[in-house]
Amino acid sequence: MRAPRKAFILAAGLGTRLRPLTLETPKPMLPLWGEPMLARTLAMLARWGVEQVLINLHHAPGPIVRYLATQPFPQLRISAVFEPDILGTGGALRNARWFIDEPFWLLNADVVADVDPAPLLRAWQKQKPLAACWLTADAGPKTVRCERGVIRDFHDPAPDHATFCGLQLLDPRILPFIAPAGFDTLVAAYRRAQKRGHRIAGVLVPGSFWADIGTPAQYVQAHRDTAQRLGHAGENFTLPAAAVLTPREQRLLSPISSLQSPVSSLSLPIEVLPPRGSNREFFRLPVDANACTDVYKQLSRSLILIRWSPERADNRFYARHTRFLAALDVPVPRLFLDAPRDRFLAIEDLGPATLETRRPRLKPAELARIYRWLLAVALRLHRAGLPAARRARLPLMPGFDAKLYAWEHAYFIEHVLRARLRLPERQIAAVAAELETVAAVLAASPQGLIHRDFQSSNVLFRGAAPVLIDYQGMRRGPVAYDLASLLCDPYADLAAPLQQTLLRHYAARHPQGAAVAAAFPAAAIQRLGQALGAYAVLSQKPGMERFARHIPAAARQLLRALRAQPLPALAVVARRLAQSPP
Repeated sequence: MRAPRKAFILAAGLGTRLRPLTLETPKPMLPLWGEPMLARTLAMLARWGVEQVLINLHHAPGPIVRYLATQPFPQLRISAVFEPDILGTGGALRNARWFIDEPFWLLNADVVADVDPAPLLRAWQKQKPLAACWLTADAGPKTVRCERGVIRDFHDPAPDHATFCGLQLLDPRILPFIAPAGFDTLVAAYRRAQKRGHRIAGVLVPGSFWADIGTPAQYVQAHRDTAQRLGHAGENFTLPAAAVLTPREQRLLSPISSLQSPVSSLSLPIEVLPPRGSNREFFRLPVDANACTDVYKQLSRSLILIRWSPERADNRFYARHTRFLAALDVPVPRLFLDAPRDRFLAIEDLGPATLETRRPRLKPAELARIYRWLLAVALRLHRAGLPAARRARLPLMPGFDAKLYAWEHAYFIEHVLRARLRLPERQIAAVAAELETVAAVLAASPQGLIHRDFQSSNVLFRGAAPVLIDYQGMRRGPVAYDLASLLCDPYADLAAPLQQTLLRHYAARHPQGAAVAAAFPAAAIQRLGQALGAYAVLSQKPGMERFARHIPAAARQLLRALRAQPLPALAVVARRLAQSPP
C-alpha cells in the first residue's frame, strides 16, 4: 500500500502527573531539546509523506493554536478540533468521523518517538488487519501479549511482553466498534472488534526508540535518552526547577535558593549536567544571594545539586568525606546541604572547568606547578589521612586487598578482553596470570589513605587553586595507585619526561619514596586496566559514548608502564587497543 496521507494526533490530555509544568502549557508543547514535542511529531509525519493532519484539543489549547497559526510545516494541511469534554481515544475518533475516510496514522502527541514506519506498513499489507500497532520490548509497562504478530491482550503484564507505544496504522472500519456516545477508549474498541474476529497486528520495530513523558522524572530522562539520537550527546540542557526537582527537594533548598513557591519552581531554570559513571545525577541551580540567609552569603552564583543512589555504596560517604577532608586541609567544595535520608546534596559550584579541560591551554611551567601542588595534597592525604580517619571513625570503602585487586582484574578481563576484543580464553588466561604478579607488588608497597580516582577530570578550580572532587571512594591502599591515577591519567596523557619528573618530586618527599617509585609501574598497570574496563562499560551507556575515545590513550600509557615492568601477554593487548579506533 502507499503511505497514508492522513494522521490524527491526540493532544487533548490533561497532563495531570506533570503538574505544575502543565498548568498553563499542554504536554505536547513541552520542549525536548528546545523544540516542542508536537513539532517533532509533525516533522516525523511530514517525513512519512503525510499531507493532512487533525489534532484534537482540550486542556490549555492556546499554546497549540498559536503554534499552529505560524504554519510551522507548510507541506501539511493541519486542522484542529476542540473537545469541550474529554472523550478518550475512542471518543476522539468518533468525534473526528468526518476526517476518517481511508487508512490513517493515529498517535499521541506527548511521547518521544523515533521509528521507521516501513515495518508497520509491511504488516498492514501482509496481514490486512484492522490496525497495526507499534510495540516495544525495551521500555514501559509491558502489558501487551503478542503472538506471531497478532495482539491477543492489551492488559496482561509480564516481563516477556511488550508495550504499546500509542502509534498505530488504523482502518476506518474501527468506527462501528466505538461507543456511540460519551467517553470510550480505543483499546476497548479493539477488544470489541477482536470478539468479532478482527485482527490487531503488533509490530516490533528494531532500532526504534520510544519514551512516555508522563512524569517530570520521565521528562528529564527522555532528554538523556535522546541526546545521542538528536545530536546532543554530552551536552547540558536546561528545564524549569519543577521538572527536575521533587517538591521535597524544593523545600530542602528553599533556605539557600529562590525556590520559595510553586511559581518560582516554574520560572527558575535548572541546568541538567551530563551523566557520570557513579549512579548520581548532577544539576546546576542559580542562586540569588539576596534571597538567602546570612550563613549562606558565601554562596557562589550557583550550586551543584547531587542526587545519589545507594546502588553505589560509596555515594553515601560523600558528605562526611567532604567535612573530613576540609578539616585535613585538603581542598574540597563547600557543602551547603546534606540530606542523607533524601539522598540529596548541594555543594559549591566551582564551574565546569576541570584540569582535563584546562590542560591544553596551560603553559608547561603552569601545568607542572599545578601537578606539584596536587602531589603535595596527595602527600598530605597519604601520610596524615589514615591516622586522622581512625580518630574520626570515618567510614571508608573496603581497602585494597586480594579481593579488590582480583575484582579490578576481572572488570578489565570481562569488559575489555572478552566483550570488546573477544579474545580466546587461552590468551585471557595468560593476561590474568600476569595481573596476579601486579597485585603482589602493590600489596607489598607503601600504603595510605588514597583518593582512588585521583585524575584530571576530578580536579576543579577555585580561582587558580585546584579543588578535589569525587573522593567518596577513598580507602586504604597503595599510595602508588593514586600517583598512577594522576600521572598516567588518559584524560591528560602526560608526556613521559614530565611524568617521571613529577614522580621523582613526590618520591623525594615521601619517607618511603624509593619503594613508592618502584611500585609505580605496577600501579599504572593496575589503574589503567581498571580505567579501560570503565571506558568499555560507560561507552555502551546512552549519552556516554564519549568515554570510548580515551581507550587509545589509556593503552599508550599502559604500554609505557609495561616497558618498566614487562608483561608480554598484556603488551599484545595494549598494542591492539592503542591502534584500534575508539
